Amino acid sequence: MKNSVLIIDDDDVNIAALNHILSSDYTLYTAKNGMEGIELAEKNLPDIILLDIIMPEMDGHAVLSALKSSEKTKNIPVIFVTALSTANEEEKGLALGASDYITKPFIYPIVKLRVQNQIKIINQMRLIIEKELVEKSNRTKFEFFSKMSHEMLTPMNAILGITHILKRSHTTGETKEGLDEIEKASQSLLGFIHELLEMS
Repeated sequence: MKNSVLIIDDDDVNIAALNHILSSDYTLYTAKNGMEGIELAEKNLPDIILLDIIMPEMDGHAVLSALKSSEKTKNIPVIFVTALSTANEEEKGLALGASDYITKPFIYPIVKLRVQNQIKIINQMRLIIEKELVEKSNRTKFEFFSKMSHEMLTPMNAILGITHILKRSHTTGETKEGLDEIEKASQSLLGFIHELLEMS
């Protein structure tokens, strides 16, 4: 499945250029203003957002602030797309939580590489999170089966122990037969529990 990129830019030429650069590698969504971009980000949860800074009504800084304040979108990396390449502008964007900058006019290989680098970071983080979840799940299973093992085996061993003691002191007909049956059933159940725990 392709990673997804949301482009938020009011300029059709920029959108067309980014589509041309990225469409073969990513699923693309586009928005032409900040509010539409925020709605699309919350609806589709793209892997990365390319965000123009200079837009009417709501500029890129305001959009980024809104994205970072939303629980749903706060962890989506945002790359600013801008003709503003001053140190002050970059500092402001990075302080708001931008991951990177792409300057206009676009240099195609650089755009591709900046997006690829962010996607690599995202995919590595996902692998780490998945590994942690698997390890946590395995720990939880182990703890559960350890507890179940103790909870099931302790009473079974007690039953077998008491049966053994009673068999030594009661060796008459019906009582001995009953104790033999208890011991046989307990041994069978104990074997089943061991097999079940081993399979689990």
